[in-house]
Amino acid sequence: MARITDTIAAGIIADAFLHYPLMLYAFEGYTGQQRSVLLNRLYTRCVAAASMCGGVLTTPDNQGAVIWLPGKNFPLSLLHEIRSGMAGIPFQIGVKPTLRLMNHDSEPEKWIRQNAAPNMGYIWCIGVLAQARGKGYSRLLIDQSMAQMHSLGLTECWLKTEDPKNVTIYQKLGFTLVRETMVKSSGITSWALKKAIA
Repeated sequence: MARITDTIAAGIIADAFLHYPLMLYAFEGYTGQQRSVLLNRLYTRCVAAASMCGGVLTTPDNQGAVIWLPGKNFPLSLLHEIRSGMAGIPFQIGVKPTLRLMNHDSEPEKWIRQNAAPNMGYIWCIGVLAQARGKGYSRLLIDQSMAQMHSLGLTECWLKTEDPKNVTIYQKLGFTLVRETMVKSSGITSWALKKAIA
């Protein structure tokens, strides 16, 4: 049974990613309302996996949420995908969107895994509701995530984004841009960034 925090986190992230470039591509041809329903299903599974294998945090006022994974669980193993319900995503959101997401994410995530230190942490998704953006929630959530990573002995934090506006935000939060690439399967640019965990 999902924790209340997990349900809230899934809803926040789904709402925050409604107009995200990768999701517009994955759910091409869907209405905004259809995309909203399917993103809630998708992130319910992702949050369950993060809850089991990493961390889930929400702001006290439920305006922002983040999910993250330690390097040992990034990317998720097949066993973790089955146990968390991630393996059922094609049945929840459709085969075509699932394949589009998997094919896109596999390229930048593989590169990150190959270039990151073994004791890394990965911010899987971070979302802030539209009315709360620009108020420091991303910094708060990233700082809290990195504190949890630090407590596990992790030394560097990685993330990726497909929204160019986010690159500037993450750089202001101390992340270094280490790779920019256009993913062949989607034609969408992906940026990888990292930051040392003090």
